[in-house]
Amino acid sequence: MGIVVSKRINKTQEPLPKTLPGVVCAQRVRCGKPRCRCAHGQRHLAFYRFWREGGRLRKRYVRRADLASVGAACEARLRERQALAEGWQQWRKLVAGVREVSR
Repeated sequence: MGIVVSKRINKTQEPLPKTLPGVVCAQRVRCGKPRCRCAHGQRHLAFYRFWREGGRLRKRYVRRADLASVGAACEARLRERQALAEGWQQWRKLVAGVREVSR
């Protein structure tokens, strides 16, 4: 008899990619319940990820449980893009140097 190992797959949640475009921001919002404190003044604190896609600003709610992982993924994407921009800047300097020497 073999041992059967079952893998639990959560079909409702997709795994987060290692990097995400955008930034996570906090906003004060109303929940919509008529007897809630936010209906009469102080609003709730909610977190959203903002990014641009196809020239449009997009917004997606971020659960508090996912806040750290989504924020880290956005920061990782920002670091990757900064490193890429620095690489291209170095490349342009090298090309300019080669052109100077070849003249």
